[in-house]
Amino acid sequence: MIHQQIEKLQKMVNNLLGLCAEGKTEAALEEPYLPPQDCQHERLGTMLLKLQDGELEDRYLLRLEKWLLCDEAAMRYYIDFQSLNAMLSVHFNPDRFSRDLISKQIFATQ
Repeated sequence: MIHQQIEKLQKMVNNLLGLCAEGKTEAALEEPYLPPQDCQHERLGTMLLKLQDGELEDRYLLRLEKWLLCDEAAMRYYIDFQSLNAMLSVHFNPDRFSRDLISKQIFATQ
């Protein structure tokens, strides 16, 4: 599935960010390495991908809702994730959101 490919890419990016951070800490030894916020929410990204694919079980959906309500950083990650998803959808399917097509769909349902 596509979410598995994205997981692999996310892990690779996280590893590369860690290498970059190590290089920075060697240059300035007083700066400790702090992992990016996204590394802490890798599990959240996986859950969101499963949610999009319709593979997330109801019990995990409830956990996801609770997580987003309790963790402000997780909510920001969720919003960024959904924004990126919407932008990619518009970029790769520009005709899907054209005014003419939307108006035709609206009038077809009435």
